[in-house]
Amino acid sequence: MSHWPYPSIVAHRGGGKLAPENTLAAIDTGARYGHTMIEFDAKLSKDGQIFLLHDDNLERTSNGWGVAGELAWSDLQKVDAGSWYSGEFQGEPLPLLSDVAARCRQYGMMANIEIKPTTGTGPLTGKMVALAARELWQGMTP
Repeated sequence: MSHWPYPSIVAHRGGGKLAPENTLAAIDTGARYGHTMIEFDAKLSKDGQIFLLHDDNLERTSNGWGVAGELAWSDLQKVDAGSWYSGEFQGEPLPLLSDVAARCRQYGMMANIEIKPTTGTGPLTGKMVALAARELWQGMTP
């Protein structure tokens, strides 16, 4: 039987239930608990920036409103993605994929990127996330 190179536990949406999902705070929390692999959700802003968010809409996990993929990054970067979870995380921003890659490199974490396109942007989102991931995670192998 060959060696399985991946961890048996993967921190869902960055840090499981320990921090606001799909944030750098979640990744930091996961790292503190010894996670060596994370799963997170990536989508495109209206102007093509790749950022983390699970839902189409901002309401459940932030103080924002509306369809996230219909907003420019300049608007999305103002969103508080932490307060819904706890006051401890007030002001936590939505992270860019590049921020997450840097954090993964810092902690030596592997990543499972789930592509979450806004309706009608599936092929473009998939292509852009795949190309960015190839570049951002280059040289990082298990």
